[in-house]
Amino acid sequence: MWADEIKRYDVRQLKQLAAQLREEMIGAVRENGGHLASNLGAVELILALYKAFDFPEDKLLFDVGHQAYAHKLLTGRSLSDLRKKGGASGFPDPEESEYDTFVAGHSGNSLAAGMGLCFARDLRGENYKVICLIGDASLANGMALEAIFASEQKPKNFIVVLNDNGMAIDKTNSALYRSLSKATARRCYRKFNAFLDKKLRTTSAFGRKLRRLKYTVKGWMNKNYFFERCGFKYVGPVDGHDLTELTGVLSELEKIEDPVLLHAITVKGKGFEEAEKDPTRYHGVGKNFAESENSFSVALGRLLSARAESDPSLVAVTAAMSDGVGLTEFSEKFPDRIMDAGICEEAAVTMAAGMARGGLSPVVCLYSTFLQRAFDQIVHDVCIPKLPVLFCIDRAGFVGADGKTHQGLLDISALRAVPNLNLFAPKDCAELSDVFDYARSKGLPAAIRYPNGYAPNLGGRYKISDYYLWETLSEGDGVVVLACGARAVARALEAKKIAGVANVQVVNCRSVMPLDTRLLDYFANRKIITFEEGYETGGFGAAVAEYYAQNNCTVRMKIIGAPRVFVPHATVSEQAQMYKLTAADLARKIQAFDSQP
Repeated sequence: MWADEIKRYDVRQLKQLAAQLREEMIGAVRENGGHLASNLGAVELILALYKAFDFPEDKLLFDVGHQAYAHKLLTGRSLSDLRKKGGASGFPDPEESEYDTFVAGHSGNSLAAGMGLCFARDLRGENYKVICLIGDASLANGMALEAIFASEQKPKNFIVVLNDNGMAIDKTNSALYRSLSKATARRCYRKFNAFLDKKLRTTSAFGRKLRRLKYTVKGWMNKNYFFERCGFKYVGPVDGHDLTELTGVLSELEKIEDPVLLHAITVKGKGFEEAEKDPTRYHGVGKNFAESENSFSVALGRLLSARAESDPSLVAVTAAMSDGVGLTEFSEKFPDRIMDAGICEEAAVTMAAGMARGGLSPVVCLYSTFLQRAFDQIVHDVCIPKLPVLFCIDRAGFVGADGKTHQGLLDISALRAVPNLNLFAPKDCAELSDVFDYARSKGLPAAIRYPNGYAPNLGGRYKISDYYLWETLSEGDGVVVLACGARAVARALEAKKIAGVANVQVVNCRSVMPLDTRLLDYFANRKIITFEEGYETGGFGAAVAEYYAQNNCTVRMKIIGAPRVFVPHATVSEQAQMYKLTAADLARKIQAFDSQP
């Protein structure tokens, strides 16, 4: 395991190891897919950290975890089965290794978690360093800023490494400034600065003038004095790919007890020309670096562009996932009508609420897993005042290889409990357009959920309307399958064929809230199966059961959905198999239920 040997390596050996790590990453991502550009850009940073510190005794926290592949390789994990069922996770996971200090699938949590670790360490009388590796985009996240502003005094032995691969550095990137920044990490500077601070604590007029002079000079030299006012000693910027510079600076920081922010400049995709040229394209890729196919995302982008042509009030809002949710075309055609809030979902939702209050018609496009982060804003800022904000929830249901932190299984359970909010789940891309128009026509908060991947066109009989909230796709007087969502409907139709039970009736329950009570009343004397790719707990099936219970109906029904567990990484089809949500599984349950008296 390289983590045990790396302290003995010189810079030449570290450079050789960096090249080897990059080669393994590129090969693994080519075979399995994954996050490439961000991982390639962090190799030297991670090597230098392992050279300077003693992990896992010292604690390394990643922010998001898109940068952790080198860390996984150094700690003895293979990437040959990366993101595959039973293989290495694409993100840090404490259940996978003692070197993974904290779960890191969503952005912005590292600084708060790191400060919490420091608090626990100091209260328990322990002695270790806490190091957080955070990207420049994540630093703007609300929770990261809350941690920075939480107190002017940060804990000792706390180091934040800012991996800056996006901001342009102008004057602060000069050789003079870099030399001064490196000097601040050295012992002679620290002793002199401590002496100066002690002298400046005097309350005399002379002391106050000296303090003002010190702050003025440091602020003039250091454009990032902001961090020092927040309790960090700022060091940088340094070249995040220069192992000589990195190891020298970090070896000095290892001796410092003061809280430090080290600003490192890196190149996303470093070492792989295609990724360096187009880091967005190579941020997350499939096997053989293929771009993933997401039918609903593409359809939504085209739909928004088409509607915006005739509706000047329509605007799009997202949070650092413009390409992923299909807004590339929209942003090119209507650059003044899209708001990207960065990795700040809470702000994105409340911005949309402000837009709606100002007379616009905002469409908020987020992944299901990231919508979780803005639940209070949905409740407080959108739904209480009944503002006509439409949420388009991508990656709903199983998401596959990104695993536990990214599954989209909670949105139905969470959102259907919110008053004033309508919730929809179209069966295919053609129906997305109808549901989109219907949801907007109500003038209320609304959400539309749909999965990733390829979605076939399933055909249809009735456009959604107040009378046809749900759509009967097959007739019969036997078991009724109330299927909710694109994958559920497709599997229900396939299950009907597999089961060989001619009188099975499949219903496309595209409106989750409100329910189609007309059809529910009609089916009250039938055997009912609800089927969804979401949690059974509080999901669509639970809503149907609640309706019947509230109306004193005794019905025979089964609720089929995902169990209340965090789903590990695997393919979407493997995840469906793991939790018995395939068409074949449903067919067996239909047959068994149908045979009961």
